[in-house]
Amino acid sequence: MYSSVLIAGQFVNLGVKENNPVTQMKLQKMVFFAHGLHLALNNGDPLIREKFLAWKFGPVVPTIYQLYKKWGNSPIIEKTSITVNSQPLANFSELSPSAIEAINNTWEITKDVDAITLSNWSHATNSPWDVTYKKVGENGVIDDNLIRNYFEQQIKSPIPAV
Repeated sequence: MYSSVLIAGQFVNLGVKENNPVTQMKLQKMVFFAHGLHLALNNGDPLIREKFLAWKFGPVVPTIYQLYKKWGNSPIIEKTSITVNSQPLANFSELSPSAIEAINNTWEITKDVDAITLSNWSHATNSPWDVTYKKVGENGVIDDNLIRNYFEQQIKSPIPAV
């Protein structure tokens, strides 16, 4: 399990590196999807320590929000400096193979998808955000078991023909 800031920083750095910067909104969704994918593919093992909250505009980790709120809805165009035990984290070097896989798969699936579409995905009927928001209300904690079960079903579901 990692800090949400560490995982978010990976997406920010990938965006800057590939000249495809993410916004705060897109970043929150990417971390949520990577966390869900990791839970589903790793027997419920969480990717991040912090819990997602059901905010009005989707699943949010407040720590990530606080760190990047200065960007508003503008693209985050500066690499994130991340340290582990007071040492700079060199890209993915400190992450497990399963964490790297979740981040890379999420990046490849979502990097060219706009934040509104990602928001629609996270707000889908019966999604973890939808269930929590309707049941608990705004700021309700989205349970990792709910996230895991949802992503397991999404992985098993065939992609509908267009």
